[in-house]
Amino acid sequence: MTIEQPAFGKRVREIRRAQGLSQGDLAGDDLSPSYVSLVENGRRVPGAKIARSLAERLGTTVEALCAADRPADRLTQRLGLVGQLVAARAGQLSGDWAGARHQLEAVIAQADGPDQAEVRWEARWELATVLGRLDEPARHEAALRELLDDPLTRSAPVLHARVAIELAQLLRAAGRLPDAVRTAEDAVRIATGLEPGRPERAQAQVALVSASVDSGEWSRAAELAAQLRTETAALPAGALRADALWAAAGARYLAGDTGGALELLAEADELSAATDGVQLRLRLARARTLLALGAGPAPGADALLERSRQAAALVDTPSARSWLAVLETAGALARGDTAAAAAHAAAIAPDAPGMSPLDRARALLHRARGHRADGRAAAAEESFKAAAAGYEAAGAFRLALETWRELSAGARGTGEPDPHAVVMP
Repeated sequence: MTIEQPAFGKRVREIRRAQGLSQGDLAGDDLSPSYVSLVENGRRVPGAKIARSLAERLGTTVEALCAADRPADRLTQRLGLVGQLVAARAGQLSGDWAGARHQLEAVIAQADGPDQAEVRWEARWELATVLGRLDEPARHEAALRELLDDPLTRSAPVLHARVAIELAQLLRAAGRLPDAVRTAEDAVRIATGLEPGRPERAQAQVALVSASVDSGEWSRAAELAAQLRTETAALPAGALRADALWAAAGARYLAGDTGGALELLAEADELSAATDGVQLRLRLARARTLLALGAGPAPGADALLERSRQAAALVDTPSARSWLAVLETAGALARGDTAAAAAHAAAIAPDAPGMSPLDRARALLHRARGHRADGRAAAAEESFKAAAAGYEAAGAFRLALETWRELSAGARGTGEPDPHAVVMP
């Protein structure tokens, strides 16, 4: 009987998995697990003797393993894959990220037919999200880049835009700003071809404005923010519109419009309050508080700081505590309370888990200001230099330059926007 690959190997794999056997179990003493893997992947055509041995261990016949797929078999398999995908989604909802990962990897391994391309794409997309939640940035990035090369992604502009947006956000969070800007530019180019009102259009623009602000392209960010405001008008109230207003606020502040920036952040804050996104509300509260404190004697800054204290109490993590110390330091400096500023600066932990490279550099900058206010010149200089190095490593060269200027001048210039106070979505 002629053994056709990859159909034979696929049938072997399906039956082995259904019986709960590993490749080592199937290999026995006369085959290696790696050889079984090659057969299952269609990369080796087994001889008649090996084929019979595999069939016997699976409790079937060579003829059954060689039988062509029937439409009913393919439908049954597809329904099984969809069931596993639903189970993986349930795992994500319950917080079982490791279990969801296992389910999704199984779906991807089994969905190898052209009629299963959409199921495979969905599983790979959700696996990328799960890897992000499991804090595996390298694998997260690899999964997204594989999706970018997927024919289904390339043929569907909406999917293409989603993947590019997600990758741009990942690169920015990883402190790879030049790559983030280029990827966000691609996302905007792809999303521009979508019909007005599609959320991907605004998401791509938010990603590009945020990456441009962080990388120091402030004039360009202001122009992009004006386009984003037009896009925002078509968005329904919700988290995306809050993000868009937040991004536009950061660009407007750096363009010199402090009042307009604070108004946009207040509007974004109102929108976020109506969502169930705890992390969005927490991050936005930080951004609004820090900008209000950095803007000088802004009305309501003390009330915003108190809100941030309350929010941090609800999310008691090392990064949340470090962020609160940053805000407390900025608040004490705004009040002229140097002793309190020094005490809060000592509690800043730039290396706390969950702090992005830009967060760490910003935290070091505020720690340096607290040390300087306390008269600890050497400690302040060390933190300023570490902050500048962190900004440079991330590609935030303008922020690094501003840090060096503040170190050499001995104080931050008054009446100027504080770029270190701008935290983007």
